[in-house]
Amino acid sequence: MIAENLKQLIHEKYEGAVANGDLQLTESSVKKAKDKKSGVQYLVTCAPSLSEKPKGADQSGGDPFADPAPELVVSKDLNGDGEYQLLLNKFPVVPEHVLLATNEFKDQDSALTPAELLMAYKYICTLDDEDEDVRNLVFYNCGPLSGSSQRHKHLQSFVLPANFTPFQDNLCNGKEHFLPNLQNEPLQDEKVSFAHFVLPLPEQEQDVDEDLLAMCYISLLQRTLTFFQDWLNEKPDLVKSYNVLLTKRWICLVPRSKEASTTKEDGVALSINATGYAGMILAKDNETFQKLVTDPELMDKALFECGFPSTAGQKPSEYHY
Repeated sequence: MIAENLKQLIHEKYEGAVANGDLQLTESSVKKAKDKKSGVQYLVTCAPSLSEKPKGADQSGGDPFADPAPELVVSKDLNGDGEYQLLLNKFPVVPEHVLLATNEFKDQDSALTPAELLMAYKYICTLDDEDEDVRNLVFYNCGPLSGSSQRHKHLQSFVLPANFTPFQDNLCNGKEHFLPNLQNEPLQDEKVSFAHFVLPLPEQEQDVDEDLLAMCYISLLQRTLTFFQDWLNEKPDLVKSYNVLLTKRWICLVPRSKEASTTKEDGVALSINATGYAGMILAKDNETFQKLVTDPELMDKALFECGFPSTAGQKPSEYHY
């Protein structure tokens, strides 16, 4: 069971780590931008100091989750089953960014298990506050092209920014929960260029269990991984990679073809993980930041370049993965 006072535990641990210099919140500036063509709202963050941070945020080159600094450990046993620990991100861009990491080493290329999905959902439910409009996002970068920086299996989470609406929210508004079949495909926004598969979840927490989450995940994963068979001839170096995004309202999977965009004609190069596919884009220099907020369509182009073409409106006869 996840502790009912987990929100307080995270806050106190974070405040103490900041005060003692064990954690450093990255200085950044943030602007909202809306792509008029797709209608997607973006939150663009500029954090130039991140360009100096070592890949994986661990200068020793070791596994930072194998023996984490006590100052960053919120819980050694998040779910009461000994499987997961909850850690503070040592180099966060947003406050109270946490990592849900396995205690024993498991590979970041592995799929999420039903138990892990339920743990992530229960974590969100524990921390969300509908009265205060506080919502949490859990995300998982799976595979080498997903934007993941550590091989040790971990999910990540933080509070969604205030007054920010991921496009998945609009896509699911007014939609009841359903499981996909050949007649009812997962939701995709027809105005968005990149492939993404979204399912609304039941409104009531008691209606969500391990089986339901597993069925949602497997149905989306089946469609996601099919891209890697369909594109194998054109892109023989493809490695199965995808992003998982989860809120209390919906689950979303995005197949990935590249870790970073290299659209040279626009002068924009972006490293993108799961948060980019919720509309939260990170720029590591001011020039790129200014280009993105001036021309938000560049972000859709970058996300498309790192993913696959949308299949919205298509009705395939089978999924062969």
